[in-house]
Amino acid sequence: MNYFAKVKNLNKNLEREVTLDINGIVFTAFIDICSYEIKEGQRYPVRISFTMINDLRVRLIEKRLKELERIGEAYAYVVRGIVGDGFIDAGLHVIDEDGYLDDYPEVIGKYAEIIVDRLSVEFL
Repeated sequence: MNYFAKVKNLNKNLEREVTLDINGIVFTAFIDICSYEIKEGQRYPVRISFTMINDLRVRLIEKRLKELERIGEAYAYVVRGIVGDGFIDAGLHVIDEDGYLDDYPEVIGKYAEIIVDRLSVEFL
């Protein structure tokens, strides 16, 4: 799913880091693809996904939560929401481009949390 995101911050020391605001959900991500110049304060069409370096950790949760929770100062996030086919709805659809969730068919349609190494953004 595509969204319009407002660029809140571009990290001057790490050129691929961006903080975005999509409908009041603020998060920090790494820019995977951006073929044009972006500026703070401007809105752009984006697609959000996640990147795994370590093994994906998935668990069902009882509470009906949809949220992105950053883990400390790291780039890792706990993504909570309803798992769909190829995404998790955490208030925003976070796309599973590499098919990690395919190994967990038992969580489709249920509330779960996944721990991801970082969120990634593609500027469309």
